[in-house]
Amino acid sequence: MLQRIITYVTRRPKRVIALWVVAVLALASIGSTQSYRVSTDDMTEFLPEGSESAVATRYAQEQFGQQKGTYTVTALVERADGGRLTQADHAAVGVLSERLADWKPDVSSLDVEGAAGDLDERAGRIVAASAGPVAPDERFQLVGLQWKANTTDPVAQEAFRQLRDRTADDARADGLRVGFTSGIASVADFDEATEGTRALSQALLFGSILLLSLLFFRGPLAAIVPVLAIALVAGGASGLVVLAALAFDFQLDTSTPQLITVVLVGIGVDYFLFLLFRLRERLRAGEDRRTAAASAASSVGPVIASAALAIVAAFATMLVAEFGQFQVIGPAVAISVLVMLFAGVTLMPAIAAVTGRALFWPSRSWARERSDGPAARLGRRIARTPGRAALAVTAALVMLSVFALGTQMSYDSDDGGPATAATRTADRISAALSEGASDPQQVYVKSVSGALSLQQLRPLRQGLAAIDGVSSVGAPALTPDRHGARIDMALADGPFTKGSMDLVRGPIRQVAREAAPDGTTAMVGGTSAIFADVSDSVERDMALIFPIAAGLILLILVFTLRSVVAPLYLLAAVALEFAATLGASVLVVQELGGQDGVAFTLPLVLFLFVVALGTDYNILMTARLREEMLAGKPVRSAVADAVRHVAPAVGAAGLVLASSFGTLMLESSETSREMGFAMAFGILLASLVVSSVLVPALTALAGQRAWWPRHAAREPRPVLAADPKPGEKVLELV
Repeated sequence: MLQRIITYVTRRPKRVIALWVVAVLALASIGSTQSYRVSTDDMTEFLPEGSESAVATRYAQEQFGQQKGTYTVTALVERADGGRLTQADHAAVGVLSERLADWKPDVSSLDVEGAAGDLDERAGRIVAASAGPVAPDERFQLVGLQWKANTTDPVAQEAFRQLRDRTADDARADGLRVGFTSGIASVADFDEATEGTRALSQALLFGSILLLSLLFFRGPLAAIVPVLAIALVAGGASGLVVLAALAFDFQLDTSTPQLITVVLVGIGVDYFLFLLFRLRERLRAGEDRRTAAASAASSVGPVIASAALAIVAAFATMLVAEFGQFQVIGPAVAISVLVMLFAGVTLMPAIAAVTGRALFWPSRSWARERSDGPAARLGRRIARTPGRAALAVTAALVMLSVFALGTQMSYDSDDGGPATAATRTADRISAALSEGASDPQQVYVKSVSGALSLQQLRPLRQGLAAIDGVSSVGAPALTPDRHGARIDMALADGPFTKGSMDLVRGPIRQVAREAAPDGTTAMVGGTSAIFADVSDSVERDMALIFPIAAGLILLILVFTLRSVVAPLYLLAAVALEFAATLGASVLVVQELGGQDGVAFTLPLVLFLFVVALGTDYNILMTARLREEMLAGKPVRSAVADAVRHVAPAVGAAGLVLASSFGTLMLESSETSREMGFAMAFGILLASLVVSSVLVPALTALAGQRAWWPRHAAREPRPVLAADPKPGEKVLELV
């Protein structure tokens, strides 16, 4: 089946390329115009239904009119001259809050494109506004807004900026000035402040791919064509995921499109570089461009398919997660990887069949293989002393892995981002009140035995106020039928900090249950409660996903290599690689960087990217090792030749990806910098150390036993000669 596909696409390459262009442009159009319909940044959408914060959120929507997708935005109102607020000023603040409650965006004046109906929906609206607490020194008063919109939608952000500017004008007429923070205010200001950095990171991302590809192949087309093809496929894959979400009525997290792009850039670069290195081998043997493309794709295609299926298996395991975001991300990325797999065996060979030697023009050095280059010397050294190489690498990985035992998770999203108007406003509030004052938490009380009174709720209110870490507790608000109540409270720390989430998990929920009136049920809601439940769910899911994914990857390796021994040490190598990368991250972030912990999403990100891509490299190397042994070569000679041929491709792919992910270290966010370092380090470790040194060394030690229960020596098959002479006719394993 695969061979027939490759034969067709290399015989009719222009037709295949044209079909791909039409298809991906259509899908990309769907993705760009319809993604907002299936995207949400409301974390409550992904919580397990039985979690307390999810139950509290549903109760708030039913009994207190809270709407889905609403976020708290806090406005700080102060005198323009910096003086104390007067009675007239307080009255003006009340009028201002009423205006805000009635505000509607003027979509016709927004600097965005789209149909009026869509823009109205995307711009969002304020569903409630009310005057809040006053600073102890009477220098400012807060106004709380409930804004319903997707905070990451550019249309909603533009609508917020419209509100911000008009409110500033209204306040100025009363001698006041206004600052906004939290929710869409913080997101819009952050995106505005980091726009230049993001553009630079994107330019460096693709610029590094172009530059390194140009250095490896010394041909402009070999640098440009892969980037264009991968970008094309990534756009089409994102559109297909959006189409699936529309068809099956599920919501995507707003970060999913970016995640898809990063994953596809990673594996797309891998697959294209694998093909180019093999294509160059076949062209050196004297084959024409179509024959060379077919031969290269036939050799690399099964490897690409196995590697892609391993990644699909890893992501598909997320379907068993209880956290809804994982349930969505897993299939979305799996679909995208399958699209890239299809591109790897159709579009990429077709491009190779059309371009051929032109990919490497104007360089002529590609036609001569270096028989004594760095990869050849590395291969001979590993073949001579495989035990020493395996021991040295294993010892280094184990030493780094030890640091992973001290991993601490950080849930604090306030991690050194750029100073913006929103952050300055938040700092003013936290200095005068508390860090949690701009995003209060809630305790809901539901009665099943009759109406509630304020007197019955007094012990609960007093108990909450006595908790160390709760800075203030508001008066209870009752539902119209008095069968429900809500008590707002401000925490001393910010809502995303580990301290606030631990406070919700422990003392607050305990006091709420113990001090709630008889015949009632207490539920804790709010941002801290939501993220506390999210982090608990993520930890449970990772403990479930990791072993299942490892088992599936092992099965794919067994099927691909048709053996039991090699897959076992490949999986062990990947596990050690993951632990070493996490350990290096802990060493740099916690021990040397002085941070309280690594971002709580880091282990999962490393699993998804480093382990999946590392499996790619291992499969490519092991497949070539097996191929060389199938030709009947002595084990150590086969190892030396395999490293000579594959290490440059693996090393090139690793360097390109590491430099790409390394651009994240230029971001202002501490979390982004951590991710950039961890992914770059892990990919370099996977490509330059584990796949290029450890795997060949272990295979040299195992010898023919690596392919047990089958024996490669009993299955001699023709293989590309190590150093074909010009004009020599050669055969290759397909």
